[in-house]
Amino acid sequence: MQPTSKPLTPVTLARTSTRPRDLLSLSLATAVAVVMQQPAPAGQGQRQPDSAQYQVLVKGMAASRPFRVQFKSAPLRLEFRNLVMGRGNTDSIPVPTRILMELRLGGVTTVINGERRERRQGEFWVVEKGSSLRVQAPGEVATIRAIYIFEGER
Repeated sequence: MQPTSKPLTPVTLARTSTRPRDLLSLSLATAVAVVMQQPAPAGQGQRQPDSAQYQVLVKGMAASRPFRVQFKSAPLRLEFRNLVMGRGNTDSIPVPTRILMELRLGGVTTVINGERRERRQGEFWVVEKGSSLRVQAPGEVATIRAIYIFEGER
């Protein structure tokens, strides 16, 4: 007789994982899944011009307006932004809190606290609060999803 396995859900994962970092990762994964599955709020059928959707973050990079998610069950707030750049280098990017980043399109080289690292499409990495961050893109366009993690805020 083969044992039956139950599907892993956030609840079963939380029961088996007791480390705070594991719980934070689980919370982030759950939040991302919930946000990605929610339909757009009513009344947002008309979009604003694209020029209003992005702003210059630093020289060489534009950022979408933040999409904020405030947790009611924990002192945690997430801000989702898309960062877009063309070929070239950015100035130093502010890192006000821990940021989870995912390269969505293109290829880039990150320089975090002086350490250079090439990133490939689909790769995730974390930038800690207060770090020095610059990005270099050798190709035409690169898009990075940035999830700003504000802990201890309600």
